[in-house]
Amino acid sequence: MASNIRPGNFSDFHVISRCGTKQELVGHEFLTHCPPDLPPRHRVLALLGTTDIGDVARPSEDGWFISDFYLFHYLLSPAYTRLPNQVWLTCEDPQTLVTKYHEYLHVDSEGDRRVVLDSQSLPGILEAGNLRVVPRDILLEQYLNTLQEQAAEAARLGEYLVLLIFGHGTPNYGVEVGGSILRIEDLHRVLQNKSQVTLFTTSCYSGGWLVIPDIRQQQLNATTITAAGSDDLSTLWPLSGIVGRASGSLAASAILRCLVDIEDEISQKKEHPAYIQFAKSVYDCVKGMGILGDKQQIYFSAENDEWEMSYQPRLGLPLVSYKEKWQSLRQVPPSICPPSTQLARTGGRRLKRLQYLAREYFASNPGADNAGPNIGLHNCLRQVLKGASYPKEKVQELTDITVYRLGAMHEAEYLKEQIGLKFPSIFDTDTGKKRAKMTSDQLDVKTWLLLLHYDINTTPIGIKRPYSKPLQYLTIALVETCESWEEIERQVKAMASKKKTWYRFIYKAWQGSRVAHDEGVKRDQRAFLEAIKRIGH
Repeated sequence: MASNIRPGNFSDFHVISRCGTKQELVGHEFLTHCPPDLPPRHRVLALLGTTDIGDVARPSEDGWFISDFYLFHYLLSPAYTRLPNQVWLTCEDPQTLVTKYHEYLHVDSEGDRRVVLDSQSLPGILEAGNLRVVPRDILLEQYLNTLQEQAAEAARLGEYLVLLIFGHGTPNYGVEVGGSILRIEDLHRVLQNKSQVTLFTTSCYSGGWLVIPDIRQQQLNATTITAAGSDDLSTLWPLSGIVGRASGSLAASAILRCLVDIEDEISQKKEHPAYIQFAKSVYDCVKGMGILGDKQQIYFSAENDEWEMSYQPRLGLPLVSYKEKWQSLRQVPPSICPPSTQLARTGGRRLKRLQYLAREYFASNPGADNAGPNIGLHNCLRQVLKGASYPKEKVQELTDITVYRLGAMHEAEYLKEQIGLKFPSIFDTDTGKKRAKMTSDQLDVKTWLLLLHYDINTTPIGIKRPYSKPLQYLTIALVETCESWEEIERQVKAMASKKKTWYRFIYKAWQGSRVAHDEGVKRDQRAFLEAIKRIGH
């Protein structure tokens, strides 16, 4: 006999209604099983937005996105036939990645580590005939054109359209794609709320695509699984001292485990679970990962709020043997994993300065090592503290990012003090632990978006990815100390006014120093002076 699930009984089980909140589902209960159904007709479009600019696609940095991408490419590719209903888009040639970095791994929820991309698996990936490698600068344009094409075909043939998106998220709910940003309004414009759409993404802040605090904003009516909250970061398997690389995201591992377990359950009980049960199983799996899973927030939505529909049509995933496919991948015990990079052991003034900054940075509760935007930086800084080095250009890049992050925390501390907010110092605050204890999702998101609107956290030119801790800290401080939304608005406006002083005397000077030492600027300056001399001035 089927049991029921009450989402409201679990405070951190984030099932979001079409209205963009959890409140509409409180008090409701849902059946967990459905009658057996036919395999769904599906069409897959997957996007890997990650680039290898600056060698950041190495397994110890952004390679976890690549691990997720190729895990699902293998799991979802048909075993015996080549079907024209899957397109996997990337701007990085897998052959080049394998040549440079050798192999990419993924881990399941039980710690089983398998190879998802290497020289042995590469021929099968290419023979599948569904991988498209396009230039970085047109990846977003190509994706949106392909999305329009695939959505039209899915609608014409009555198929479920499954969208997989892998790439760094931005605080205002974009996804980095090549050198551009994919935004929710781009998807909304192309899809126009077409039915039977499923979206899965591991990007930071991706829960913001479901939680809409402003009723004027448009929301996707799709079945969606996102690996992070609207103001939170994705988490992944941490780098171990032996492996020295990331091995995919926790969310992808949880979904893999649940697909395997549900296959076994169907074969034994001859029943198909409802989507609500699949969502709850993913939630339970993540929470079962211990301290790692406690920090991971996964958000779920169901198209038209149809939570009791069978998980297979709901997700549009085909009937394949996920367990058999996973176990067919080459297993790699941690003890024989080679280091992902070989680093020269050198010294010098630049390196010593970076070591000093790294010690100061790690003493400031900068966030989890296995958070998506942190893993590359933290891994490199810890290697530097152990005595390793990088080329001069990489050391300068690491120095700039570390200085920026420390400066951003000082900026948040300065603004808090200027408006008289009584709250512990940002350098003594673990925002991850603080956020885990907060309950007001909607107020958090409204405050987060208001801070973004006023550009409270300064990101200097040349810094590619904003640091989230200062914004999270100010969000927490405002929500916990202010008695009303009106007071929060007043305080944020006061911060915006005070920020002008900070920017003028601190960041402007720092940015000016960077520009003054830029080799390109120096060359242009010399060329300009020579030209002036030639014309007699």
